[in-house]
Amino acid sequence: MHVAVDANGLAWGWSGIPKYIDRLVRELASQGLTITLLANSDDADLVDASGVRTVVARRRGGARWRDGFVAPWLLAECPDVYWAPEGALPRRCPVPSVITIHDLTPVSAPRTKDWRARLSFRAVVRSAGAADRVIAVSEWTAREVERLIGVNQSRIRVIPNGVDAAFTPGDRATARRSVEHRWGVPPPIVLAVGTLERRKGLDVVVEATGAVAGETDGWDLVVAGAEGDRAIAAKVDVTPRCHRIGPVSDEELVDLYRAADALVAPALAEGFGITPLEAMACGTPAVVSSGSGALEIISGEAAVVVRERSPAAWIAGIQEARRCHAEIVERGVACAARYRWDRAASEVRAVFDELVA
Repeated sequence: MHVAVDANGLAWGWSGIPKYIDRLVRELASQGLTITLLANSDDADLVDASGVRTVVARRRGGARWRDGFVAPWLLAECPDVYWAPEGALPRRCPVPSVITIHDLTPVSAPRTKDWRARLSFRAVVRSAGAADRVIAVSEWTAREVERLIGVNQSRIRVIPNGVDAAFTPGDRATARRSVEHRWGVPPPIVLAVGTLERRKGLDVVVEATGAVAGETDGWDLVVAGAEGDRAIAAKVDVTPRCHRIGPVSDEELVDLYRAADALVAPALAEGFGITPLEAMACGTPAVVSSGSGALEIISGEAAVVVRERSPAAWIAGIQEARRCHAEIVERGVACAARYRWDRAASEVRAVFDELVA
């Protein structure tokens, strides 16, 4: 089977959707599929794996690239399936099509997104109506796709994300020494992972960290991920015991997870929420916000769930995670083990097989 993939996300840099594309492309190729990555990029080596090739073509703007390059390429090459992991199709797609929708926050929580994100998301809404199949990364996202966009559930397939095999419990003391040597941050550490944007709700944890900065049971907050919103980044920078370290490698991320006393995910809305699972897989408790879409649904059974959006509530949640470390870790490792990329890829392939058949 030949699958063409919109691989633009791989050129974004370090974040959740590029990881999603990379992991599934590698797994699908290992299962014998022929993969062609299409990208509006100058980088012709997006995924180095057997069975994967990249075709690049530069166009100004995503719509021009999809309609001016992708659609004619699909018509000429006739792959069995075209998959858009970011959710946007050409206006006329000449082959069977699948899109992935990760969340609908530009529609359901527009104040958490800037106008550019809301504008570009119109292509996802349009594509959801045209795609032969829509992959939703959680049951919550699937319900939102049906409720807010009107996609019939018969065209929706729920396929959760995975957790890398590299995320496993390890020597915590060694990881702490590595983190302190690399970034100069001593334990205890509370970790936040992800692009700084309003939807991630990090402000309440920053305030909580500042509130206990002078206390003996305080901690240092380490924020790993792209800058995103400059106002949020500035708030982190001026708050005592808060540290922005920017994007990190997979190896560095493993050390950070293992070194942390807790992983915090205070998001306002999440379509899935992969970082709590990654932390759990490394033997680190996760503290997540209630009422945040799929976040509590996916990891809440094994995490500390904070039900109020206040610094005091988050201080209490983080302290609970540190106090009940062993008990929470046991639940978390078991929860994370249910999510694997090879399993997700097999389910994605089943969607492709369904269309080809």
